[in-house]
Amino acid sequence: MLRLIVLVLLVVNAALFAWLQANPNTLQPDREPQRLGRQVSPDAIQVLPDLPTSAPRAGKAAAPAASTSATAASAAATSAAAASATAIGAFAHKTSDAEIDCSETPPIDGALFGTLKTALVKAGVPPDAIAERRQAQGGTWLVYLGRYPDPLVWQQKVDEIKKLDVKFERVNNPPALAPGLSLGQFSSQLDAARRLDELTKRGVKGAKVVAATPPIILLHLQVRATDPGWRHATAGQRFNSCPVDAPSNT
Repeated sequence: MLRLIVLVLLVVNAALFAWLQANPNTLQPDREPQRLGRQVSPDAIQVLPDLPTSAPRAGKAAAPAASTSATAASAAATSAAAASATAIGAFAHKTSDAEIDCSETPPIDGALFGTLKTALVKAGVPPDAIAERRQAQGGTWLVYLGRYPDPLVWQQKVDEIKKLDVKFERVNNPPALAPGLSLGQFSSQLDAARRLDELTKRGVKGAKVVAATPPIILLHLQVRATDPGWRHATAGQRFNSCPVDAPSNT
């Protein structure tokens, strides 16, 4: 039995000795430089800085950039608008420096008007710089009610006007207006229109402004230009300054 135990111990020692020969570093202490020698590529180890818990989203990062771009675009547009306004102001100032002169003929007939206009256009005057002004002269205007060919209707209208305490006259001329009623006679169409407005407010119905005697229409040719050189094309035709605020038709 003793021999068997000794034999087993010898076998165990022999196996242990063989294993130790195959792994010589097994019983060595975990100290420098042995520990470094057992590490795999120790020089490749790097210490990294602390990273934030989460990276900023792409949308949030892009928002400031977009805002900056929009601000820059707005600033550029504002600058362009200011420059444009300055240019327009300068142009208006230069235009106002050269006042447009308005000249018109005394009353002329239609044939002479056409002749002068043709000559001015051939001389280089723009057509839109040539205009006509029609001036009414004379004439008689009525605030008128009628016609009433039926005597009964005539009398009913007279009674109605009397109740409103409005003065009136019978109209016999011109024949186109007879028989009728005149509620006022004026030398100005504007004055007649004012009277009509007053009578309407007092309750007069159906009245209107008519020309009892048609006015004479006087025709004037007007030229608006900064350069008076156009006058040589009018063959000595006399021109006067245009009346202030006189209406005209191109």
